[in-house]
Amino acid sequence: MNLRATARRALGFSLIEVMIALLIVCVGMLGIAKLEAVVLSNTGSSRLRALIALEAASLADTMHANRDFWDGSSGDWTSTVGATITVTGGTAAFSATNSAHLAAALGASPNCTSTCSHVNLAGYDLNQWASGSGGNGGLAQVIKNSTSTISCIAQTALVPATCTITITWNENTVAANQQEAQAGAPTNFQSETYTMVVQP
Repeated sequence: MNLRATARRALGFSLIEVMIALLIVCVGMLGIAKLEAVVLSNTGSSRLRALIALEAASLADTMHANRDFWDGSSGDWTSTVGATITVTGGTAAFSATNSAHLAAALGASPNCTSTCSHVNLAGYDLNQWASGSGGNGGLAQVIKNSTSTISCIAQTALVPATCTITITWNENTVAANQQEAQAGAPTNFQSETYTMVVQP
């Protein structure tokens, strides 16, 4: 008799056991969903940072190609005045300390299809880098709502010309867990900055 009762009890799961198993599976699935959200956020951030680094490297290459302007030896700007260029939303705007030559070159956006001075070339390069042409990957098209500053110090007897490219943008981040959220980890847009120092 005892053997029959034991066999009957071992035939299957009770409803309570099924519900406990279901609860454990649901908790695990919620954890996986949260992990996926964090992974997607980090992947987007990594992609954006890689694009920022490529954009800065692109401008550095154009500076190397036009040393006549960017090393400051041509007299278009001097170490005492400096050249500070701020690019916001794809429009290149100059601070008041910049030379009229460079400001005019940027305003005109020369196409440089014929003879082109190093000042015109610098203006063209900056316009292309900031806003692109025909949808060809300017900073404004690649990184929305970014601000860039290019500050240069001219060459002296002891110090080579140095330009600093700083790009600032907003990035969306997600807290990985409750502790990060309580510790003040950002769960929305935060400002990020990328800086590159170039010696043209």
